Amino acid sequence: MMKKFVSTTVAMALALSASVALAGTYVTGLLPSEFGGGYIPPNPAILKNAQKAAAEGAKLAASVEKCYAKGAANYSKGKATNVSTCLSDPGKGVLPKYQAKIGGIAAKAPGLPTCGGIPGASGPVIAALVKGFNGQTYCQSPSGAFVDGTASF
Repeated sequence: MMKKFVSTTVAMALALSASVALAGTYVTGLLPSEFGGGYIPPNPAILKNAQKAAAEGAKLAASVEKCYAKGAANYSKGKATNVSTCLSDPGKGVLPKYQAKIGGIAAKAPGLPTCGGIPGASGPVIAALVKGFNGQTYCQSPSGAFVDGTASF
């Protein structure tokens, strides 16, 4: 379900950039309600940077899910999950890597839209959203035996 959400978000961002490129004129202002809010900034370079940041958010969501998948596999084998290391290790954790990439995008002129707050601050929010799906991903079957074939995917 998270993959579908991320794929849809990325596809909409790409479709928007393609339609802007094909139109020949750059249109600013509020986005239609199907986007759930937001606006096209007056500067096309800011839009491009915002789209790069959105793509990094999609990559982060996929990386966080991989951390939890590996952690669940480790736990099923009686090993340490290593989820917190995968997420937060300063050298190789997915959250610090995301923050560094967003910081790089923000540093590239003309930066990111000011409504986004601190660049990279959405990383923990994205990670929490992915974590919230674990209960559905790793759910118990209604009978508790995992042999009844019931699936909720």
